[in-house]
Amino acid sequence: MKQRLVVGLLLVGLIGCTSQAIDQMNSGLDNAMGEHINGLEKALGKPAEILREGNQTRYRWFEENHIQPCNVEVWADVEGLIRKTSWSGFQGACEQFASGLFSVFPSQ
Repeated sequence: MKQRLVVGLLLVGLIGCTSQAIDQMNSGLDNAMGEHINGLEKALGKPAEILREGNQTRYRWFEENHIQPCNVEVWADVEGLIRKTSWSGFQGACEQFASGLFSVFPSQ
């Protein structure tokens, strides 16, 4: 019985950490909207890929993970202002990105 309680508490703790990473990813990317791409590069590091698509530039950050990778995509206009963001992947793989976003674009 004690073992099940300990395992249950550990799972609740892990879920709490995971949901914190999700919240930091969502709020950080929301707060980055309309800001210059330099702030996002400060938060996430150098993009793995930069592609020009019409009148916008797509930036992609990627973090490998054995479960599922973290993928962050951001589109900026010709002035470098962020106009669209998205992310997908395993929250554990995104923790580093989430932490960087939270430090540069804290929740308001």
